[in-house]
Amino acid sequence: MELNKNLFNGKGYIDGITIIDIKGEILFTAKFNNKLNSENNENYEVVGKNFLDVYENLNNENSSTYKSMQLGVPLYIENQILKSKGKKEIKITSLSVPIKSGNKIVGAIDLSVSENDDKNSEDNIEIDSEIFEKNNMNKLNSVGNQAKYVAESIITNNARMLELKNHINVVADCDLPTMIYGETGTGKELFAQSIHNASKRKEKPFISQNCAAIPDTLLESILFGTSKGAFTGAVDNKGLLELADGGTLFLDEINSMPLHLQSKLLRVLQDGTFRSIGAKESKSVDIKVIAALNEEPLKAIERGYLRRDIYYRLSVLNINIPPLRDRKDDIPLLVSFNVAKYNKVFNKNIKYVSNKLYDKLRDYDWPGNIRELENVIIHGLSVVDKTKEKLEFRDIEDKYNELIQFNEDVELKIEPLTEMVNNYERCIIEKTLKHVEYNVTKASKLLNIPRQTLQRKAKQYNLI
Repeated sequence: MELNKNLFNGKGYIDGITIIDIKGEILFTAKFNNKLNSENNENYEVVGKNFLDVYENLNNENSSTYKSMQLGVPLYIENQILKSKGKKEIKITSLSVPIKSGNKIVGAIDLSVSENDDKNSEDNIEIDSEIFEKNNMNKLNSVGNQAKYVAESIITNNARMLELKNHINVVADCDLPTMIYGETGTGKELFAQSIHNASKRKEKPFISQNCAAIPDTLLESILFGTSKGAFTGAVDNKGLLELADGGTLFLDEINSMPLHLQSKLLRVLQDGTFRSIGAKESKSVDIKVIAALNEEPLKAIERGYLRRDIYYRLSVLNINIPPLRDRKDDIPLLVSFNVAKYNKVFNKNIKYVSNKLYDKLRDYDWPGNIRELENVIIHGLSVVDKTKEKLEFRDIEDKYNELIQFNEDVELKIEPLTEMVNNYERCIIEKTLKHVEYNVTKASKLLNIPRQTLQRKAKQYNLI
């Protein structure tokens, strides 16, 4: 009974049935069947047509019906957009279930209910306030070196993201290194912590370090620790590798780690041993390493920011998080979560979000991803009147226009030629120095310039 209450937003009925075969041919539909829908006056026969030809906004990747056949599991998605050719967009909630004949999937059945018929639905969409309570991060333990996020903390109805959530248990069940790729703001640490908490290591430490946040000269001692006498004032000090022993070490933006440290980390990945700075003997640790990048790994290798050998070692298991622009079907869910969350922070009582606001949010490509969307909702909740129950576009309009203008300025930015030449030269020199682990003599030979010239330019650009 509890399941029935939660399905289709508790409506207790469906108003659409569609059955397709494995090739996508529509075998039956209720929406356009006059025997089941007496109000249907449209002479629009879709039986026998291809499902993706009828609904022009759907494809193999974003159709829950197709995904249910591909994954072989039911998929339940709320507030998804459906656009048939020549028709107005509608919003539906649907349950797609694969159909099997023996052990073979032969099609799928989709049960749906329109979300455009409810009270206030013409102008507003009611937010799901329970979604924050069910996924409230504040209720999770987060003390010291403990991970607080779990797989259920990942807010999504997107088919690709649901696949990744299901993959968390696969990654967590073994000790192999894992690489997570995703743009800034997509939730890489959320996935890393979820993997840790789904593993046998969940009672052990979860240590997180952003490699871009620490100067290169300090990062080695922070990771590997120091031995007394290694340098003036040095004492025996454990590094993050030892602190994470038995647990998980998460290295964010590993492409910002110097290449010589990547080489040293490679040994840890190979046999679990390392030497602290100044130590004569090796130490052993039992850790799972999760590394993250905010740029495509192969591009980072090409630019000289990631060693090819460490990429192969880390990418045994991969999680590639799609950007928000490729999963806009999650926007209503994320808005509901953040409105419910910041209702509490700002003591507001927002129950509805206008359709115009949703339309504007879908029009934007969100280069800052989920983090950027959250900031927009925070702004809206901070300025909306306490007496209002509806969040409207005008509540976020100034912030929204500011983002639009900023991104247009970034795209159109043209610098003086000398600055662009200097930036390009700096990039080439930095890439070459990293490639040869900052050996100036080797770098000067590769660039075919005098060693003194390279040294002068490298100092000019603060590279050495």
